[in-house]
Amino acid sequence: MISYEQKENKFNFRVGGILESPDRKKVLIHRLSNFNFWLLPGGRVEMLEDTENAILREIQEELGVTSEIDRLVSITESFFDMKDKTYHELGFNYLLRLPENSQLLKMQGEFAGIEGEKYRYKWIDKELLSQITFKPNYMIPILQNIPKEIVHIIKDERIRKKEDIER
Repeated sequence: MISYEQKENKFNFRVGGILESPDRKKVLIHRLSNFNFWLLPGGRVEMLEDTENAILREIQEELGVTSEIDRLVSITESFFDMKDKTYHELGFNYLLRLPENSQLLKMQGEFAGIEGEKYRYKWIDKELLSQITFKPNYMIPILQNIPKEIVHIIKDERIRKKEDIER
């Protein structure tokens, strides 16, 4: 996976999958079992892997389903602090399609993926996303009304700015 650390800084190259219910009113989200926030399912890109293959692999590994790419929705560049690290994360978020007969579409409540209890998943009404802790929160309006054109977002939510770290 493309992720590395330099002192108190960490870089991640991440892909996210936007999976919608057939009526397009719900979206699938997940969280690490020990985290108190939700995010799009996905993961880190592997070295020499393109982002399209990365998201298809991640969804297959985590949920055991084969999906298809509809299109790229957003490219995000995020800077944020979490625990004792400052993160620089580059993300590609894809709208995906599931087969009509996918068991995943029938799941209700919170459920585990095929990797066990490490990750928890749930379908959530898009209108309720702003009522939970979802990260990055700037993705909520995009998920609620998926744009036709690719969105590029640069968001700096660091508490400790670069100039503060260098002092």
